[in-house]
Amino acid sequence: MSTERDPPHRTPALPSPVRELQSALNAELRETHISWVLLAGEAAYKLKKPVRLAFVDYGTLDRRRALCHEEVRLNRRLAPDVYRGVQAVVPAADGGFRFAAEHDARAVEYAVEMRRYDEDATLLRRLAVGTAGEADVSAVGRRLAEFHAAAATPREPGRTVARLWSMLDENFASLRALVPTACGRIDDAERLAAALRRGRREELLARAGAGLVRDGHGDLRAEHVVLEHGIEVVDCVEFDPGLREQDVGLDLAFLVMDLVRRDEPLARALVTAYREAGGDPGDDALLRFFGAQRALIRAKVALIRAGQVEPSDAARRRADAAELLDLADRLGWSVRLGEVAVVCGVAASGKSTLAATLAERAGATVVSSDVVRKQLLGIDPTARAPAGAYADEVNRRTYDALGRLAWRLVEAGERVVVDATFRFAADRRAFAAARGPTEPTVWIECRAPASVLADRAARRAKHPQQISDADAGIVGRQIEEWESLGEVSADRRIAVVTDGPPPPM
Repeated sequence: MSTERDPPHRTPALPSPVRELQSALNAELRETHISWVLLAGEAAYKLKKPVRLAFVDYGTLDRRRALCHEEVRLNRRLAPDVYRGVQAVVPAADGGFRFAAEHDARAVEYAVEMRRYDEDATLLRRLAVGTAGEADVSAVGRRLAEFHAAAATPREPGRTVARLWSMLDENFASLRALVPTACGRIDDAERLAAALRRGRREELLARAGAGLVRDGHGDLRAEHVVLEHGIEVVDCVEFDPGLREQDVGLDLAFLVMDLVRRDEPLARALVTAYREAGGDPGDDALLRFFGAQRALIRAKVALIRAGQVEPSDAARRRADAAELLDLADRLGWSVRLGEVAVVCGVAASGKSTLAATLAERAGATVVSSDVVRKQLLGIDPTARAPAGAYADEVNRRTYDALGRLAWRLVEAGERVVVDATFRFAADRRAFAAARGPTEPTVWIECRAPASVLADRAARRAKHPQQISDADAGIVGRQIEEWESLGEVSADRRIAVVTDGPPPPM
C-alpha cells in the first residue's frame, strides 16, 4: 500500500474490474507505475498492473497471482498483521466485479488483501511533523538488525557484488541521459564508485562470505515504516529477488539516506541501534557510500516518473530529483573526507577557501586555527593579533585546542574540515596529541608559486575584516619555515596546486 499518488491517466488505462470495484466499495484509488491500490474502510486491496518493464514482469495472470503470493509471504516477515492474503476478482451477479476466495475458477484478476494502516503513523509523516524521535528510530534499527539476522542467505551471495556494480553502472548511464546538465556531478560520483570498487571489492566479497548478504527488504523507505502497532515495515520488493538479496548495509542504507535527508542525528541513532543489536552494516564510509547510491537511484526514478505524469506533478518530481542529487553529492563528499579532513598550507595558499568549499559539499563544519588562536587570546577574530600570538608556545596551545575542538565535534556526530597551516611538525604533534584515537582521513596540502602567494597576501591585507594576520612578509617566512608532512602516510596525503581561481565544486 504505497503512499505515492499518481494521476489516473497513466497507462495501462484503468481496467473495468478495478473501476467497478472502486465504485462498489466506494474506495479511494491510489496508483503507482506498477499497481493500483483500493482503500476501502479498514481494508486495502493491491492489484498488479499487467505490465512488462525492464525491472518487473506482471505480464500474465498466472504471474500476477504468483507474485501476489510472494508479496504476502515476504511482507509477513516484517508486517505479519498487515498482509491478510490473496483474493480473486470475479464477475458479480449484477454485472460488475467482486472479491472472492482465491481459488475461485472464475477469477479474472488477483489482489493482495491488506489491513489498512494509518498513513499518519508512517515514519515519513512523523518526520515531516516532527513527532519521530530518537527512541522511535532506535527501535526501528533494532528491529531491522533482528530481521536481517533471521533473513535467508542467498545460495550464491558472492554474486551480489558484481550485481551491485552492474546496477551502479546502469544508473550512472541513465542519469547522464536524463540530466545532461549534471554530468560533471555524475562523473564525480562514478569516480568515487570506481575508487571504492578498487579499494573495497575484497572486503565486500568477504562480507558476502561471512553471511552479511541476506534476502532483505529491498525498498526500506521511511514511508514504508509504520509505527502504528509497534514496528511494521511494508512494501518489500517481491518481483525481483536481486533487489532484495544484497549486503545488509545496502539494504539499511535506503532508510539511512531517507533520514540523513531529513534529520541526520536520527540517522546516526538508527545506525547506532542497529549495530548495538548485533547488526553489521559496514563502517560509516561504506554505509554513506551505499546511501549516496540509493539517493542516485531514487533521483533516477523521480526523473523517469516526471516524464510520465501531468506537468504540475512533473515539476514536483524534478525538484525531488534535484534534492536527491544534492544529497548524493553531500554523502559522496563525506565519504571522501571522512570524519576529519585537514586542509593545510602556508598563508594565502587558498586553504581557507578550499576548506570552506569542501565543508559545504560534505555537510561538515570548518574549524580554523586563526579563529581558535584569537579565542585563546580573548580578541575578536577580525582584530590583528600581536606578534607574540605566533610564538612557539602559543602555537602549541592553539593546535592542542584545535585538536580538542575537532574531536569534540566528531564525538557529537559532526564531520570536520580543519583549516590551519600545520607548517611545523611540532604543531602537527600537538594537534595529534589532543585529538581522538582516529587519524584524519586525508591531509590536503595547498601549494602555489611564491609570487602568487605574495600577491594574494598583499591584496588581502587591504581588507580590514580579514581573520588572517599574514601579510606578504609573513608568507615569505612561512615558505622558508615549511616542514614537510613526511610523517603523514602517502595514502592520506594530497597536494593541490592552487595558483588559479578555485574550480567549481
